[in-house]
Amino acid sequence: MKIAHVVFPVPVDSHFDYLVPDQLIGYVSVGVRVEAVFARKKTVGVVIGLAPHSEYQNLITIINVLDEAPLFTAPMLAFARGFARQNSCSLGEALFLFLPAYLRKAGMRRKKTPGAGSPAAPVVLPQGKAGMPTLKLIFDPAFNQRWEILLPLMKAELDAGRGVLVLVPESSYLEEVLPRLGPLVGPEGRVLLRQDTEKEEHARWSKVRRGDVKLVVGFLSAVFAPVQSLGLIVVIDEENRHYKNDQTPFYHAREAAFLRAEKEGASVVCVSSAPSVECWCEVVAGRVALEKINETLPPVRFLDISNFKMKKGSLLSPGLRLHLEKVLKGGGKALLYVPAAKGVGYVLEEIAKYMPSARAAGYERSSGPRPSVDILVATQAIFRFRGRVVYDFAAALDIDYEFHKADHRAAHLAYALVQYLRQMAKTGVLLQTRESRSPQLHAIADDGHEKFYVQELAAREEMGFPPFGTLVALVVRSGDPELACAEAKRLYDILAAAEIPEVSTMEPQQDRSAILRGKFRWCVMLQGRDRAAVVKTARDTALRFRGKKDTIVTVNIDP
Repeated sequence: MKIAHVVFPVPVDSHFDYLVPDQLIGYVSVGVRVEAVFARKKTVGVVIGLAPHSEYQNLITIINVLDEAPLFTAPMLAFARGFARQNSCSLGEALFLFLPAYLRKAGMRRKKTPGAGSPAAPVVLPQGKAGMPTLKLIFDPAFNQRWEILLPLMKAELDAGRGVLVLVPESSYLEEVLPRLGPLVGPEGRVLLRQDTEKEEHARWSKVRRGDVKLVVGFLSAVFAPVQSLGLIVVIDEENRHYKNDQTPFYHAREAAFLRAEKEGASVVCVSSAPSVECWCEVVAGRVALEKINETLPPVRFLDISNFKMKKGSLLSPGLRLHLEKVLKGGGKALLYVPAAKGVGYVLEEIAKYMPSARAAGYERSSGPRPSVDILVATQAIFRFRGRVVYDFAAALDIDYEFHKADHRAAHLAYALVQYLRQMAKTGVLLQTRESRSPQLHAIADDGHEKFYVQELAAREEMGFPPFGTLVALVVRSGDPELACAEAKRLYDILAAAEIPEVSTMEPQQDRSAILRGKFRWCVMLQGRDRAAVVKTARDTALRFRGKKDTIVTVNIDP
């Protein structure tokens, strides 16, 4: 008798035992997908172990083997186990996340039940570099010298026969990244892992798994790409918020890259113009090496508007209008940044009123080509042109709004915003503020940059925020907005009544993405300095909680 330990994409922290029939012995191996009855229906699972016997009786028999050779190598299985612990999900959920959508579905890529004859020989795949991984942060404030460092590193790995994985946060980066990689390999030597159709995504994934290509570019889920003999992972702009998955499991691609490098002996190079506080903390601790490119950026100045009584909603102060008029008289062009929540429309109306001769336009995420005008009023969408477009003058019209968001990362987001504006301005950046004496504002304008991180790390340590403490959100989602809110309050009452030591529970609030994919989301935040205690509390609570109707509770660990 032979027993297979099988996992499925369900939130259960254990495997399930199945009998291997005689005709499948030799074909069922660790890392292959199998078809079996689970929860009364045929389901695809992954074999994670084999045993001669089981402690359970009356076991169900595996129906079929779906792969000729294992899809998961030993390092990838180790990575999946670590990933499951890191992100509070099951091993089955992790393994199926690693697969393209085409292979997750029942019946897809099904093989006929093997008959007599020899089992297929297992595929022996090469491994990455031996030894401990090298973790490095390239701090590139001006955005224009990173490739002089990155390309030789990538070339060295490719020349040695090892694979390179390049992560970008969103599609707007491809116009900058793909041409840079062209000289390293020919068109057939690289692949962009992004989903057009499920079959096309699977075809690209298969090329990578076979080792046909050594250079892979992709978004956050590409961190799971089956790159053979992986030598280097490059994370472009590691601070970008798009590296955080917005659905369960709520993993962060940078953290997943560090974990995968540890399991496969690869190196990780993060590149950033405004490194995340989490990554900077690793630099301070000596776990990540720092390579800083010293360049002079345009200066930052403050425009104190505390003495101006401006009309409600107005963002164009008299002082800012004077600056704009000076730039326009000199034949220059200006970039005005406004938060997406405020929109560009009102500012354009003010420009039309006070400066009717100026050509002005807005640019938002939904906008088409970037307009060529005298004054561009833009949201964060304009930063997709960093490194390619420069204005004579830039201004943030409401920097105070950035600092006062209900987010422990607000200061860093404001710092990153100012860095991006400095990269897109020739003469300088102006910050409109009513708090011109704020130490935080002056820290983000410091050319040495260390002042900001020293201040921010001290503040987070005092408050017990990441990376010195742990924040976990129990996300309650439902198609009914009132039910989502009510169930979040019920969940909070259960946790508050439990009075768990070393874990603080905050009252329910709308999730950062209040509505996503047709579901309304509320969250209950847990905080504590003991990561294991906080994560265990969240995980156990989510598994025990029985929501009403369509309510689902998931665990989101910061970052």
